[in-house]
Amino acid sequence: MPREIGDIIVYRGSPGHVAMVYDANTIIHAQMKGDFHKDPYLTEKNGSMSYADDGADVFSPPWPTVGNFKANHQAALQRVADQIASSASYGAYRAVRLWAGDSSFGPKAWTRLYKYKTRQKELLTGGRKFVTTVTCAEAVILCYQLTFEDSEAPFFIKLDAAHSMPNTLRAWLKKSW
Repeated sequence: MPREIGDIIVYRGSPGHVAMVYDANTIIHAQMKGDFHKDPYLTEKNGSMSYADDGADVFSPPWPTVGNFKANHQAALQRVADQIASSASYGAYRAVRLWAGDSSFGPKAWTRLYKYKTRQKELLTGGRKFVTTVTCAEAVILCYQLTFEDSEAPFFIKLDAAHSMPNTLRAWLKKSW
């Protein structure tokens, strides 16, 4: 089945891995060896091309709920992903921090998100980097949180991006999308 911009791929395993479909041929994800970056989404297996999501759960946003605005929202997700990719590096210490913290979207998560939103606006006037270090789940969650307002359920992912493991994101998506 063809993938669409914004589909979230949660790879199985421990601790797992998360990517977002950037376009028909590309995913964007955070890895220690490449920060938050784009990779080809198609791979060659046994002489034929296939999607690189074997052994993964793929979650498609509920696009029908936005009607004619789907393309605008997908373009906005790509812009935010590009902004994060231009400034963020993979934070190995952040990956360790995931184990100690609450993934629910509480006051601390809102404060961090507000800080990122403020810095994101500063980018338009030549401001500094707005996200400096991320993990794979954090980068994808932030793409959605910075694109959609918290009132735009179910698109706004209501998790603390800084403390969400891939499996936590998988569980939230299964329940909410």
